[in-house]
Amino acid sequence: MKLRITAADPADHEELRALLLDAAEQVVGPGCRILEPKLRWDGHPILLADAGLHPVLISFDVTQGQAALLNGLKNVDQLSSTLAWVNQVYDALQQQQRPPKLVVVSREAPPGATAVLSACPHLALFRYRVLKVNGETGLWLEPIAAENATPAAAQSPALKPAASKPYVVPAAPHEDGTLPELSDEESAYFQQL
Repeated sequence: MKLRITAADPADHEELRALLLDAAEQVVGPGCRILEPKLRWDGHPILLADAGLHPVLISFDVTQGQAALLNGLKNVDQLSSTLAWVNQVYDALQQQQRPPKLVVVSREAPPGATAVLSACPHLALFRYRVLKVNGETGLWLEPIAAENATPAAAQSPALKPAASKPYVVPAAPHEDGTLPELSDEESAYFQQL
């Protein structure tokens, strides 16, 4: 039997949603449950419960990783603030009060992914590729680690960090309230500004 593998693109947001729902165990882990396949929040994320009954929000976008990340961060904040209500609606969570996990799926790593991954322990990022194997469409998901994510400064010259200027500790005033004279080095520094 020959394998014919070709790359494909999802036709739209809903096709990618269907592929993610089919691959839920690959994204969240075995034993997960789909609670809501399409929340009415920005980006229409997917809400699941993992095997440990933690709420997991999957935010995704067909083309824009930045939109998927920003919508996901906003939606997970909204989910955190409504966790009591979410626990009442979804019995599968069994009144867990654990912070929700966020999974962001995009074609490429969103700008600033390195900083966000290092600051958010409950965040997982995935790159996706849609493949057709012998005519069947499937989803290839590749985890993005903090060290593999492309920093925002490398993607856009406009976002490069500004050169840091040294902070000068102000001199303490003399007993009579006057400030001491500037040294030649200090004078030269302030003339450069």
